[in-house]
Amino acid sequence: MGIKAGVSCTVLYVLLDIVLTTVLYTHGSHLSIFKEDALHFNILQSSLDLWGIVLLRASLLLGASIGVSWNREDGPPRVAKLTTLILLICLSIITYTLAKLLMLSELGPLSQQPWLLSLMCWTCVSSLSVMLLWRLLGKESASVSSQSGSRSGERGPSGDTEKLVETAGEEEREVGCERKNKKEEATREKEKTSSGATLGRLLNYCRKDGGLLSVAVLFLIISAVCEAFIPLYYGKAIDGIVVHQSMEYFAKPVITLSVLALASSIAMGVRGGVFTLTFARLNVRLRNHLFRNLMKQEIAFFDENHTGDIISRLSADTTQVSDLISQNVNVFLRSTIKGAGFFIFMFGMCWKLTLVTIMGFPFIALVSKLYGEYYKKLTKEVQTTLAEANKVAEETISAMRTVRSFANECGEADSYYAKLLVMFQLNKKQALAYACYMWSSCISELALEVAILYYGGYLVVTGQMSSGALISFFIYMLELGECLESIASVYTGLMQGVGAAEKVFEYLDRKPKHPADGTEAPDACNGLVEFKDVTFAYPTRPETDILKGVSFTLRPGEVTALVGPSGSGKSSCVTLLENFYLPQQGQVLLDGKPVHTFQHDYLHSKVSLVGQEPVLFARTIEENISYGLTDVPVETVQHAATKANAHDFITSLPKGYETSVGEKGTQLSGGQKQRVAIARALIRNPRVLILDEATSALDAESEHIVQQALNTIIREHTVLVIAHRLSTVEKADNIIVIDRGQVAEQGSHSQLMASGGLYYKLVQRQVLGIETGAELLNPSENLHWKSDGGRRRSRQSSGSSESECSARY
Repeated sequence: MGIKAGVSCTVLYVLLDIVLTTVLYTHGSHLSIFKEDALHFNILQSSLDLWGIVLLRASLLLGASIGVSWNREDGPPRVAKLTTLILLICLSIITYTLAKLLMLSELGPLSQQPWLLSLMCWTCVSSLSVMLLWRLLGKESASVSSQSGSRSGERGPSGDTEKLVETAGEEEREVGCERKNKKEEATREKEKTSSGATLGRLLNYCRKDGGLLSVAVLFLIISAVCEAFIPLYYGKAIDGIVVHQSMEYFAKPVITLSVLALASSIAMGVRGGVFTLTFARLNVRLRNHLFRNLMKQEIAFFDENHTGDIISRLSADTTQVSDLISQNVNVFLRSTIKGAGFFIFMFGMCWKLTLVTIMGFPFIALVSKLYGEYYKKLTKEVQTTLAEANKVAEETISAMRTVRSFANECGEADSYYAKLLVMFQLNKKQALAYACYMWSSCISELALEVAILYYGGYLVVTGQMSSGALISFFIYMLELGECLESIASVYTGLMQGVGAAEKVFEYLDRKPKHPADGTEAPDACNGLVEFKDVTFAYPTRPETDILKGVSFTLRPGEVTALVGPSGSGKSSCVTLLENFYLPQQGQVLLDGKPVHTFQHDYLHSKVSLVGQEPVLFARTIEENISYGLTDVPVETVQHAATKANAHDFITSLPKGYETSVGEKGTQLSGGQKQRVAIARALIRNPRVLILDEATSALDAESEHIVQQALNTIIREHTVLVIAHRLSTVEKADNIIVIDRGQVAEQGSHSQLMASGGLYYKLVQRQVLGIETGAELLNPSENLHWKSDGGRRRSRQSSGSSESECSARY
């Protein structure tokens, strides 16, 4: 509904309210009643005050309508800010009307004054309608922001101005527009998210446990019904002593009371156990769905979000959701059903005292609502701060060797403590808010109890109810107060759980921007890889192009080496071939088909990567080599390890292939980890093998053996190498030199050396470094260099040692 329609509805309702209230006030008679009531006003006889309230309601709604119509951008937000004040005013009007109803009831039966009774009912209903219309006018701020965002989008660049004019003014406008759109989007998302919807969605996760929940609700109802009858029999027992003065009249209520208490206790135990079991299953289901959805996210998601934040959502938030929801839903349902039963009994015993009780309910509910919203906000801030503290702890502990080597233990501890202090400040706000809430709640309950006791005593004295009934009613009222207190505290707990749940659902609802949803899975794969005019920028840095129109081909049975300075884009080519990201322009093809069109499992069974810093899992060596595969024979694992020259060192370990490598492979040396990683790639017998500096940590002998193993299989594979060693680069069938995101040169080692281009300069620079300092820095490696370096230097040093410099990049 637009602003104009909302204002029109409000104005029409104001006219209806004035007309209907006037008709009810005048009893359909002449308007002279206004003059008579004004001159001889008596609060117990005249209803002029009720008619005057309609002027207050009309002025509030008309003022809000005029403000929203006059200022369509700032008016609705200002109206929304006054919602709590309007709610308080309307509740006060309803309370005043009910109080007057009680006063008039003492003068005679209300059935003799139908017009007055109708006017009071309409006053209460109209006050509720004012609250609804006010909220409607305040919610129009969302549509205003949306329309404003659309207009700003329409004022964007037209089709005639699609050229990129890189001026400072346009950049500032784009940044400002982007910030504005993000703010509007955040506002819309915040308004869409409601606590009720989040709670309903959490309960929706329990649909599979519908049978258990039905049992829990059944015993919940049994327990609540039994407890609802207990105060009634308390009153009958007291009447048996005070009024009847007979043990017979006293014994029957006591026996019934005992049976009800026993049945309630049994039902309560069953209910609590079933609820706990149900929401324990909710915890498992939430964590499982969240982790599975995280596994589907694109690599850019893990680039943008810190590991500590993700782990906090997966562990702390899910646990908080299940614990708080299980405990509070249980208490909430019990208190609600008991409260409803108590209210029915109270109304049946004395509607006048019940009406007095009703007067205090809205104000207690208002305090709970305000406190709950504030507590929910604080809870979100506490969770965010805790996640930041966990981020510091996780980052520090995972890099403890680096922290220790730079003697920064105290600095990291201070950083963690600073985050904890921020969280402590928020905890103090929570404590203060809770203290204020308890103060206001206790004062309100005490005032309500005194009012009921005083008015109830009056009713007993006037003979309108018995003393036992008053005691039963007072017990009901106290029990009802406990139910309301439980509901208020439950609301706080639910808001805390909902605050954590919203963060969990934020990840659960996230759809990967680059889903692995390819369908191609051909029977044969030749391994022909083509980069065609590829332009690429990382999602975290979209303004910086890493690759700019890169084109080259990797042919089966050939070894292709990528060479270039650091940051030139070599590893980016690998990530695109692995389908970790999508290029902004161009295509990466495997056998003529874009890599993102292949099935995820199929692509990574045909393309294997061995990275510069291989990651091993805290499992056995056999499990690491066969990672991602099922039912792999031990012989196959050993064969792959033999190819990677890892079998000998593995068998020399006490437990052989059953040896645990420790967290991230810390129990193995760098060279051992790389050989295990190479075996993990070779066991798949891939068509495309990517070696991203895979032999950088191997000694010369191990590299020689691994290189021989690789040479025996390249006839049937496409091999892409990014390496330090000259032996790998020099013998490659094709060398591609990448500089600043573009292919600068391409050819064999001899061709590139003869051309005297960038490759030649990099090789010369490295050769000079080795000739002047290698012998002093590493005599053993220099010896290895010289053992076959004479041949290399005879070709103008062949640029062979370039592998140490350029092949790394």
